[in-house]
Amino acid sequence: MDDFAPAAMMRVVQQGLRRQGIAPPPAAPTHLGRVALPDKRAHLQALWQTHGPGVVARLGEAVHDLPDDPLLTAFAPARDPFDLLERWQRLERFVHSRHRVEGRATGPAALSLRHLSLRRAAPPTDAEDLLVVGLLLALTQRLGMSGLRARPCGTRAWLFDEGWRATARWPSRLHAWEWQWSGTIAPTPVDDAPTPLALLQADPARGWTLARLAQAMGLSPRTLQRRLAGQGGHFSGLLAQARLNHSAHHLAASTASLAEVGYLSGFADQPHFTRQFRAHTGLTPAQFRAQFGAAAPAGLNRSASPR
Repeated sequence: MDDFAPAAMMRVVQQGLRRQGIAPPPAAPTHLGRVALPDKRAHLQALWQTHGPGVVARLGEAVHDLPDDPLLTAFAPARDPFDLLERWQRLERFVHSRHRVEGRATGPAALSLRHLSLRRAAPPTDAEDLLVVGLLLALTQRLGMSGLRARPCGTRAWLFDEGWRATARWPSRLHAWEWQWSGTIAPTPVDDAPTPLALLQADPARGWTLARLAQAMGLSPRTLQRRLAGQGGHFSGLLAQARLNHSAHHLAASTASLAEVGYLSGFADQPHFTRQFRAHTGLTPAQFRAQFGAAAPAGLNRSASPR
C-alpha cells in the first residue's frame, strides 16, 4: 500500500517477529505515516529469505498483542469474515493501494479470495500475499470466529486450521485462497434504544446504508426515513455528522495519524476527509488537532461544531 497502511502493517510485522522470539531488524523508514513500497517489499523479502514462509504467515498474529492500535479498531466491530473483508477493501480504496483483495462468498460460511495488483506487470510477491492472508486470518480469529480453515486454491491440505500448521513444503502460488469456518460471532451488546446517530458514531468505518441502519434499529427503511424527516434530517446528513464527531474526538484525544483518523471515521479518502472537515468546522484536521488536541491549551471545546 502506498499511504499510511504500510506503516500500520509494519507495526504488525515488527511485533509479529517479537511474538515469535525473533529480534526485528530496523523498521523501514516512515514519513507522515507512509512507507515506500520498495522499502516494504525489501523488508518482507529479507524476512522470507532469512526465516521462511512459516514466519511470514504468522506475522499477522501480532494483532492479538496490539488491541489499542488505531487501525485495528476499524475491524473490531466486524460481524463475520464477509464484513471484515469489506472493511479491508475500503481501506485499500482509502489509501489508493495498488494491491487489492478480491473476495466472493462460496457458501454461507465459506469464501474465496485473491490478492492482486492493479498493475498486472507488477503482481504482489509471495511474501506480500502471505502477509495479507495471515493478517486477515488473524483479524478474523480476533473477532472470536471458531473453526476457521484456509488453504491455497488448487491444494487439498488446510495449511491453516484454527492456526498455521507446520509444513516444510509451501505451494508455489499463494495469491488465491479458500476459507471455511463453522462458528459465529456473538453480537456486540447495544443500548436498549440506541439513537441512529449513536449507532453510526459507534462504528463509522462500516459501509453504512439507509437499509443497514434501519435493520440495526429493527425498522423498515421507509419507517426510518420518515422518522428522520420528521426530525428535520436525512440519512446522508446524519452519517456525515457521525463521521465528523468521531474524527473530532480522535483528533483531540489520540495521537493517531490524520490518515488513520480519516479511515477510522469512515471517509472515502484523505482529501475527502480534509474537505468535509474544513467545510464543517472552518479548520483542517491538522489545524483542529493543533488547537483542540491533548497538547492544546486547557478549556477549549473539543467538538466538531460548525463554524
